[in-house]
Amino acid sequence: MKRIYASLALALLTFSAFAQTGNDEADFAKNKVKLNLFALPLKNFSLQYERGLTENMSVCLGLRLQPKGGLPFRSSISNAFDEEDTTAQDLIDNVKASSWGITPEFRYYFGKKPLSGFYLAPYVRVGGNSLEWTYSFRMDDGNMKRVDFNGKINSVYAGLLLGAQWHVAESFVIDWWIAGPSYGSMNIKLEANTDMTDLSADDRRDLEESLDGIGYGGHELETDINDNGVRVKGKLPMFGLRTGLCIGYTF
Repeated sequence: MKRIYASLALALLTFSAFAQTGNDEADFAKNKVKLNLFALPLKNFSLQYERGLTENMSVCLGLRLQPKGGLPFRSSISNAFDEEDTTAQDLIDNVKASSWGITPEFRYYFGKKPLSGFYLAPYVRVGGNSLEWTYSFRMDDGNMKRVDFNGKINSVYAGLLLGAQWHVAESFVIDWWIAGPSYGSMNIKLEANTDMTDLSADDRRDLEESLDGIGYGGHELETDINDNGVRVKGKLPMFGLRTGLCIGYTF
């Protein structure tokens, strides 16, 4: 992850230098600050800064923040997992998560006016989630064992966004992120510092199988159980679709 962040920082510095040495003679507003309206009902705050390089090219940097809460689009996420995987369904329904994401992108516009009309934008997103999840496991003796997990998910993925941007009035823009499919991966780490000495060997095996089964597409997590707690980790592929509707100020 350190190499990813270093590469991201280098890319942003390069973008900044390119922006400053771009076509400064062109008479058009090069700076835009935008808010994604689609994110607000999901309790997400998504901002983007765009800097024009030429009349047809720009670079952008997006920031997304989500305070702790339940997962959005639970039903859609559930469909990616086997409906008989009750452990994965329990995680999706009951986990509390906060998240952040940083998205640099490059845009090429096809419109006749500066930084307007349809555009294509390759992008990369680096993000992270902090998780809290309480899993109740039924032991062989019929009693329920509460396991309190805390963990993180770090993700990196890339995609291509099709969008359209229009200038309205003198200083405002509307930016429609029509569709931006993406692919990448996420690294998952969950830990529970719970006394596990009351679990029998069969209980431990059943719990391990339940947690290992969290996954999709043939990819599963790995679980380690000892007397002092539970550790779950793994890497899963990640498919996404980026969309949104932004309103912004240009200057």
